[in-house]
Amino acid sequence: MTRVLLAGMLLAMALPLRAADVIKGQQVYRSYCANCHGSDGRPLWPNAPDFTRAEGLLQPDSALLSSLRLGRAAMPGFAGVLSERELRDVIAYVRSLR
Repeated sequence: MTRVLLAGMLLAMALPLRAADVIKGQQVYRSYCANCHGSDGRPLWPNAPDFTRAEGLLQPDSALLSSLRLGRAAMPGFAGVLSERELRDVIAYVRSLR
C-alpha cells in the first residue's frame, strides 16, 4: 500500500502543471485591468507600467503574483477577488503584449 501511495505521489509530481491560458487572461485583464493599464497595455494612468515595453515584467512570476495579490501603489490587491489561476492567466496575457 505504501509503495502504491509513493508511486502515485511521484507520478503527480512529475506531471506538468497546466499552462496559463492567455485567452482567459485577456478576458480577466479587460474586466479588471484595462481601465488603468489600457486595453493594449499602454497605461491610461500616470506611473502605471507600460506593458508593451515590458516595464515591470522582467520580474519572476512569483513577484508579479505577489503584486497582484497584495496590490501596489494605486493598484488594489486582487487576493480573494481573482483566483490563482486567473492571476497566472493575466500574467501570461500581459507578457504577450510585448
